[in-house]
Amino acid sequence: MITFRNLSDNNDSSYWSDLYSDSFPSNQRIDFNDLTNIANSNDSVQMLLIKLNYKNVGIIYLVDFDDKAFILYLAIDANMRGNGLGKLTINALKSMFKDGFILESESILVDSANHKQRNDRYRFYTNNGMIDTDLTIKDSDDEFHLLTSNKYAGVELYKKANQILGLDVDVIKYNK
Repeated sequence: MITFRNLSDNNDSSYWSDLYSDSFPSNQRIDFNDLTNIANSNDSVQMLLIKLNYKNVGIIYLVDFDDKAFILYLAIDANMRGNGLGKLTINALKSMFKDGFILESESILVDSANHKQRNDRYRFYTNNGMIDTDLTIKDSDDEFHLLTSNKYAGVELYKKANQILGLDVDVIKYNK
């Protein structure tokens, strides 16, 4: 069973930091200390470990609005991928946030060196019930699809979460 544990409740910050650095390109990362400070200064911002039977299998960074959330970072440990943990994590998040959650997935509409990887991620999310909002986000010199688990977690939630995080993003409508 997938569970989530607050990073401050554990001595696993090096695990979190290492997986974060390994999973996200430098232009998409916020300094680890800044992430920690934001989470420590705002109760709605959570830095979590994803656990399977008490074993670390991934990380997540989100803004929690009780029954809704914005997920800024989500990564499954590379050593654990391919075992259905991503799907289990998405399902656990759907149970946890009954009114939905929203996240970004790198755009598949732009030329990139990692086009196949972007397609695989996007397909993973949509195959697991995430809905493309037909909006893209420009931030950190990249473009992202805005995906939601249901119609209740939309662009207003996304904007509110980014204000809390102090991030400036541009939301753009696109045609598939």
